[in-house]
Amino acid sequence: MPLRYVDPHRRRGPQYDKGVRIGRSPIGQFMARHIARRTDPILFRLTNGRINMGPIVNAPLRTTGAKSGKPREVQLTYFHDGSDVILVASNFGQDKHPQWYHNLKANPDCTFGQEPFTAVEVTDPQERARLYGLAERVYAGYGDYREMTAATGREIPVFRLKPR
Repeated sequence: MPLRYVDPHRRRGPQYDKGVRIGRSPIGQFMARHIARRTDPILFRLTNGRINMGPIVNAPLRTTGAKSGKPREVQLTYFHDGSDVILVASNFGQDKHPQWYHNLKANPDCTFGQEPFTAVEVTDPQERARLYGLAERVYAGYGDYREMTAATGREIPVFRLKPR
């Protein structure tokens, strides 16, 4: 099944907004970090990506470990910019980049959903700001994460996945 197209410009309804409010709450953040990260990969495989634990569409990123060279998998929220997939390395606003960031930097060829991509970090400040603004339209919690990381000086990386 092809990766579900996520249009950041699409207007979302009140149910989506309610789900985002819950996701941004302390209980929602706990569930995302400790429960959904384990259940969403299973739901993705069982339903071919049709069902997630929450309202935000996500898919599995499969990378090669930067140090180990072993296959790694993590479920991530995404959106599209044309035919490219955009990923935000927010790590829930923590002061360090997520491990998958280091994996993509070391080994940019990856699989997202079930499709092959090559990852490129967006380094142009204007393009990064544009894409981050779109990310906040998909999930407003990215604004929270940006505020949290501002205190530590960490700029949240954005990746563009280009189809191979």
